[in-house]
Amino acid sequence: MTINLKNLLNPNIKISKMGDFQELKRIEGLSISAVSADLYGDGRDDLCLFYFKDGAKYAALYTKSKIVSESIHWNLKVKHKFMKALLINTKNANTFTGKQGFQGLKELSKSLSKHLTLKLSQSPNVIL
Repeated sequence: MTINLKNLLNPNIKISKMGDFQELKRIEGLSISAVSADLYGDGRDDLCLFYFKDGAKYAALYTKSKIVSESIHWNLKVKHKFMKALLINTKNANTFTGKQGFQGLKELSKSLSKHLTLKLSQSPNVIL
């Protein structure tokens, strides 16, 4: 799976097709970026990154179904309940992707972590 994370971290503001949400009031310590990874083939925003400058605690609820996506397996393996970033896509959860899906999540997590770390080390006072 390849997702261009550079688009998420681009400081150039792009007007979203969801213009009604452009007027949200600023929440101190939270940066949000939405871009098109062209998951639908029509260029609409379909990938969103939430970045928590000081990190955030979180809780989660999961299905009791025995058939779950690799993203749920991934989340259940996370031992701590603290995060700096949350990446969301608008497509389905890729439930039947098996080891390849889990590996994709692992690669995406490492790449996102690396890019955020580099971005912050180069400009520690910049707001993402």
